[in-house]
Amino acid sequence: MNKYLSFFKSSSPFLLIAISVALGFLAKFIEKRFTDIAMGLQLLTFILFVYALIRFFNSIFK
Repeated sequence: MNKYLSFFKSSSPFLLIAISVALGFLAKFIEKRFTDIAMGLQLLTFILFVYALIRFFNSIFK
């Protein structure tokens, strides 16, 4: 668990945005068959995208 948290804390915001976009596309592809999983992936995508934007703006205005 600590490895995952340290990955998200140390990675760049652009990498996090790329991961969230990839998860968003994956969620759209599986939306027809697995709606619950797709909704969970979309929620994870939104949270990751907002976290990446916050980290990006914090790095600019520091």
